[in-house]
Amino acid sequence: MRMPSRSRLAAIALGAIVVLRSPAFAQQVAVASPEAQRLRITTTSEAAGHHFWAGLSDTRNWFLSRATGHFDEALALDSTLGLARVVRAFAAPGLTTDQRNAEAQRGIAVMTAASTGELVTGLAFREAIAGNNRQAQRLFETASQMLPGDPNIAFYAALFINDPTQQIPALRTATERFPDDAAMYNTLAYQLWATGDHAGAFAAVKRYVDIGPDHPNSHDSYAELLQWDRRYSEALAHYHRAVAIDSNFVESNIGMAEVLQVTGRGEEARQQIRAAIARAPDPESRVNYEVTLAHSFMLDGRLADAMAQFAVVARDAQAIDRKQIAAQAHRDMALADAVLGRGTEIARHLAVAAQTDTTEPAQQLFATALAQGTSGDIATARQAAAQLATVAKTDSSYATWARVANAVISLRENKPNDALTELAEASPDRAMVQAIRAEANRAIGNTADAQALRRQLIDNPQINLYNGFETFARVRAARIKP
Repeated sequence: MRMPSRSRLAAIALGAIVVLRSPAFAQQVAVASPEAQRLRITTTSEAAGHHFWAGLSDTRNWFLSRATGHFDEALALDSTLGLARVVRAFAAPGLTTDQRNAEAQRGIAVMTAASTGELVTGLAFREAIAGNNRQAQRLFETASQMLPGDPNIAFYAALFINDPTQQIPALRTATERFPDDAAMYNTLAYQLWATGDHAGAFAAVKRYVDIGPDHPNSHDSYAELLQWDRRYSEALAHYHRAVAIDSNFVESNIGMAEVLQVTGRGEEARQQIRAAIARAPDPESRVNYEVTLAHSFMLDGRLADAMAQFAVVARDAQAIDRKQIAAQAHRDMALADAVLGRGTEIARHLAVAAQTDTTEPAQQLFATALAQGTSGDIATARQAAAQLATVAKTDSSYATWARVANAVISLRENKPNDALTELAEASPDRAMVQAIRAEANRAIGNTADAQALRRQLIDNPQINLYNGFETFARVRAARIKP
C-alpha cells in the first residue's frame, strides 16, 4: 500500500474532527480509560475496546504474542478499529518490515472516524514501525500534550527518547504522574542499570513487581537484573514464576537457559530452549530459538552438534523466507568451521551466506574477516577487513568491528603487539575485543592479564544466546590455555 501524502494525512485528521461532530458519530461507542484526558478509541463494540486495551497493556509489558491475540480479537469484532491494526503491526512477532509497514498503512487508512489524539497516536506508531524514531517521539510527545492524563502515550513519548540523560528524567517524571503504572518502572529499571545505577534499577524493578505481580514480564525483568547481578538462584526462581503465570511467555525459558549456560549447566539450558521452541508463538520466533540452541552447543564445545543445528536453522529460516537469519546461520557455520580448523568449508558457507542475503554487507565482511583470518586465509581476510574499514568511515558504529578484524589478522600473523595496538581504541566491553585481547596477552606472555580477560568474558552474566559473534568470542576465550 502506498504511503499517504502529507496532504492526505491532514485530510484524515480534519475528517476525524468533522466526523466527531456529526450525527453518525454519535451512534458509535467511545471506549476509554476511566480518567479524563486519556486516549479515546472509536469503536462500535465495547468488547473490541476491552481487547484493544488489554493488547496495549501487553504490548507495553512486552508480552507480544498475547498482545497480538487481543488485537486479533478486537479486529474480529470491529475491523474499523484502525489503531488496533496499527499497534498490532508494531507488536506482532514474526512479521517482516514490509508486512508491518503495510499493516500500519492499512490501519491508518480506516481511521477516518478517529479522534485527533487517536490519529496522532496511530501516526506515531506508524513512524516507529518505519524506523523513524525521532519523528515517532515527536508525535508521541504531541499526543501526550493533547492527552496529558494518558499513561500509555506518556510511556511511548519517553521510550523513544534517544538520549539516556533525557530519557531517565522523562521516565521519572512519568512515574510521578502515573505512580501506579507498572510498565513505566520496567523501562526505567533497564535504563538505570545501563547507566550504572544498579540500586536504582532494583528499586524500580521491585516496584514493577509490586504493581504487576501477576504479569509474567515483571518477574522476567526482575530475574534478568538478578541474573546480571550474579544472583543466579533468585533469578531462576523469578524466571520460573514468569512461566508459571503463563507458560506462553517463553522468553523466560530463554532467560533460564542463559542462567544455566553461564553457570555450566548446558544440558539443562538446552532443555529450556527446547521448551521455548515447542511453544514458540510464530515461525520466526521458533527459528530464533533454534539459533540459541546451536549457540548453546557451541559454548559447550559440541561443535559437530552446533553445525547440525545451524543447518536446521538455515533450512527452517529459508522455509519461512527469513533470508537474514538463514544467511547468519551460514556465517555462524563459517565461524564454527574456523574453530574446527576445516578451512575448506569456510569459503563455501560464506558464499552461501552472500548469495542468500545481501542486506547486511557489514555482517558479511566481519564474518569473512574473522573466519578467514582465524583459519589463515590472510589475503581474503585482509580484503574483507579493508572493505569493513571503508564502511566504518561513514558509519562509526562499525569502527570496533574493523579494529577487531585487523587484530585477528595480526594475531594469525604472530603479531600480538600489533593486535593490542589495533584494539587500544576499540570498545573495551565488546565480547570479541575482550577475547582477542586475551589471546594477544597470552601470546606475549602476560598470562595473568590473559586469564583475567578470559574469566571476565566467559563468566559475564549478560550472556546473549542469540548473538553468534558473542558466542564465537566466548568460544575463543574458553580455548585459551592457562
